[in-house]
Amino acid sequence: MAFHPEVERFLARGRELGAMLGRVHAAAFDDLRVRRAAPEEPNLIPEIDGYGALKDVWMEGIVDRYSAAQIEQLFMSAMQECYAVLGERREAAARAAVPDLEDLGADLG
Repeated sequence: MAFHPEVERFLARGRELGAMLGRVHAAAFDDLRVRRAAPEEPNLIPEIDGYGALKDVWMEGIVDRYSAAQIEQLFMSAMQECYAVLGERREAAARAAVPDLEDLGADLG
């Protein structure tokens, strides 16, 4: 079934918007990884994804230098570093995935 050409253009733009939003979601959440070291210990580095979930942790040579409680404090400090930049990294990833997103609003308006 064929629609009026204006409707076809509007539907095509809607599909394009859906694809763009999918790329933004993937870049800003699914594919994003943030690694930050603890300020006090550069050898303790957690990695979180775009949702803020822990994905990996590196603790090279620290287990024998700190107590369990100290490692916990270092780990939480490093996690705070990750969360501190997560929003900024998420926004940058989304902009990189769809650099022409601002132009889309003008086209649909």
